[in-house]
Amino acid sequence: MFSPVRMSRLEAVLLKKDARSALRGLGGEGAVEIINSAPGPETAPAAPADNSRGLAACSASLARLGALRRDLGLAPRSAAGGEMAYPAAVSALEELENRAAALFKRQKELSAEAAVLSRESERLAVYSGLPLPPAGSGKYNYLFCATGSVPACCLQGLLAKRPANSALVLLAEKEERRHLAALAGPASRAELEKELKAACFREAEAPARACATLGEAAGCLMAEKRRLAEALKQTGLEIDSLAAGAAGPLAAAERSIEIERRLLEAEQALPGTEASLFFSGWVPMEEAARIGHGLGRDSGWRCAVEASPAGAGSEVPVLLKPPRLLRPFAALVKGYGLPRYGEADPTVFAALSFLFMFGMMFGDVGHGAALCAAGAWLSRRRGGKEAGAGRALFGCGLAAILFGFVYGSFFGLESFRKYALWRDPLGGDPLALLAAAVLTGAAVISLGVIINIVNRFRLGDRLGAALDRYGAAGLAFYWTALLLAAGKAGANFALPVMGAALACWALKEPALYLFRRRGGDAEGRDGFPAVAAGAFAGAFEGALLYLANTVSFVRLAAYAMCHAALLASAWALRDAADAAWGANSLAGILAVIAGNAAAIGLEGLVAGVQALRLEYYEFFGKFFEGRGRPFRPFTLKGG
Repeated sequence: MFSPVRMSRLEAVLLKKDARSALRGLGGEGAVEIINSAPGPETAPAAPADNSRGLAACSASLARLGALRRDLGLAPRSAAGGEMAYPAAVSALEELENRAAALFKRQKELSAEAAVLSRESERLAVYSGLPLPPAGSGKYNYLFCATGSVPACCLQGLLAKRPANSALVLLAEKEERRHLAALAGPASRAELEKELKAACFREAEAPARACATLGEAAGCLMAEKRRLAEALKQTGLEIDSLAAGAAGPLAAAERSIEIERRLLEAEQALPGTEASLFFSGWVPMEEAARIGHGLGRDSGWRCAVEASPAGAGSEVPVLLKPPRLLRPFAALVKGYGLPRYGEADPTVFAALSFLFMFGMMFGDVGHGAALCAAGAWLSRRRGGKEAGAGRALFGCGLAAILFGFVYGSFFGLESFRKYALWRDPLGGDPLALLAAAVLTGAAVISLGVIINIVNRFRLGDRLGAALDRYGAAGLAFYWTALLLAAGKAGANFALPVMGAALACWALKEPALYLFRRRGGDAEGRDGFPAVAAGAFAGAFEGALLYLANTVSFVRLAAYAMCHAALLASAWALRDAADAAWGANSLAGILAVIAGNAAAIGLEGLVAGVQALRLEYYEFFGKFFEGRGRPFRPFTLKGG
């Protein structure tokens, strides 16, 4: 609970022919982080397999699969897929690609043909139903006939100047041109042609299909458009049918290809010989025996397996496993970093201190109940992150309720204060609340220093645990200064203790420098004057940091007062509104509702941010460097 999960190093030698079966078993468990072992006398002489071509093929297949899924309009993993061997997955992908490509090609060709027909049909739509001859066929021995269009602005001039023995049949106007049919006898033909030319007459283009009249051509085009529209609709239905049927096979193929990719990556971490492979990985100690037994079973017992406890060090991965109720607050720790293996897991301390500080700043029974309700609603959602945030919010609500009883605050109601376990933040002597905030800070800072001392001892740094500014000397300095400030210790006792602690901080690094120099290990380091100056400056800085960090906790009292003041102002507005408009006025009710809503939203956010700031800077800064690396198990689940 107070440390990361203890790890073991699992090592095994197995036959190459059993490697796939063993890796599949390990991937199914999802409890082992495979170590990328280099060839050598401690592992195996031959380098791991080079699976770069296979990995490139898997990546290409996954990219093609993703493109096909997008083309078919399928969401990622839109259906559950069954089991499928890798070669079958590649074949299934190729078959679906070919079927989809044929349908999309047909759809594209039909769309292009429909676009051409649409343009031609639109051009001839003005002649629909008219038995007018197409261009080039309107000149007869006894009748001249021309169909086309003139600019709309030239129409009146043409009507005024046309020959007497002629007729103009006006059709629709389109794109600022007036379509028409011009008729004339043999005697008037030349004059009509002259006037048409003067009016910028443009003869209608002959339709691509041979038809007797333009009206028939327009009708044929409309029928052809309907046929193409039906063909496009049918092709779309076939594509939809293919997409519906392909969702499951695509999901199965993707899973199989992803599993193959992960297996190929895992094989590249295993050096070996001509017939065997060496496997090494990190596994939680409590799982080591079971995983080792499964590895032997999956390899047909043709292997040698050994598990050994992991020593402290940065190469060991870190897996945090706090108590279930406090597990949502693990994100608070991971946001700062991870402890190194062998250091303390601060999740429990961080969660409890965060809840205490949040509740102290946001103490109100009603507001806490509102947070609990919001947290319960979030925790019932399926999303893992949302559920975790909901449980954390629920915990913050409980802390607010607890301090609400301490302060006697229920939505700021005056009548509830008589039930306070202590008193309202704005009532009585504010120095008592400030003192409580400082004592809280002293406890949190001291806890951080104690955790640092434990960490230094666990990592073998006994000198640092004793003499560092956040070691035993720092704790002695801090508590002596607190007792001196509180009048609980005399100067004759306190000043020598504080001076001795400062001397430890200032002399530690110079003494180590001289020791290393005598041992010939001082090359590349700064000179003694620079080391000594840095140590003395660090000692002075340490004393200031203890003071500044302690004063920083005064914000707990300040924000508690702000929260209470905001509620008091809401009720004061209610009283003013009731005095102006009568008791229980709508304006007064709205003022109380708005004030409480602002307190819940604004003050809740501020309290959370300030509690997080105190965690990261005043607490974690004493012992937590965040240099650990997360445990990343090899898994084939969700592939």
